[in-house]
Amino acid sequence: MKRIPIFFILALGVGGIALAQQPSTQDQQKAMEAYMKAGAVTADHAHLKYYVGVWDVTTTMWTFPGTPPQTSKNRYDAALILGGRYVQMKFSGMMMGQPFEGLQIIGYDNVAKKYTTLWIDNTSTSFYLTSGTLDASKKVMTETGNWTDPMTGGATKVKIMTKILGPDEFVNEQYMVLPDGKEFKSMENRCLRKK
Repeated sequence: MKRIPIFFILALGVGGIALAQQPSTQDQQKAMEAYMKAGAVTADHAHLKYYVGVWDVTTTMWTFPGTPPQTSKNRYDAALILGGRYVQMKFSGMMMGQPFEGLQIIGYDNVAKKYTTLWIDNTSTSFYLTSGTLDASKKVMTETGNWTDPMTGGATKVKIMTKILGPDEFVNEQYMVLPDGKEFKSMENRCLRKK
């Protein structure tokens, strides 16, 4: 009697399970509708259009509570990408006396029902993520997250608040949450639309 290779038996078994679990046409349609809804550009994405353009940025940084701030002049270049699902903001300038560039991508997640921001820059190899909501006035976005802490190898809790002050001005504030639970304002970017 011939012996059948074990991989052939496994392939038949897996194939049989897959055939037995084939979704119905109705299930496939529901899945397609769910994916289309998840990927749709909605009124929540319309908020992202506000940031499109070139912005002059005054950055104020505090390294530790009670230390004097350092300021620098920087720039944001922002454009909608991927069909208006995200806004990409390229940051360039100086930070703590060194050339600095960063890339920020903001989007609205239809499934999570939250705004999410990704930040990366030329001073780190970490991906910084925050997520949160826009208030009813559509003028204040509050996001929270856990950022890599190079000192400990762990994570630091952060809160980011972006406040729209007018059609051509917004401010972005970054707060680090200290071990005692108190918030420490570590950075502020005041942004004026370049005309």
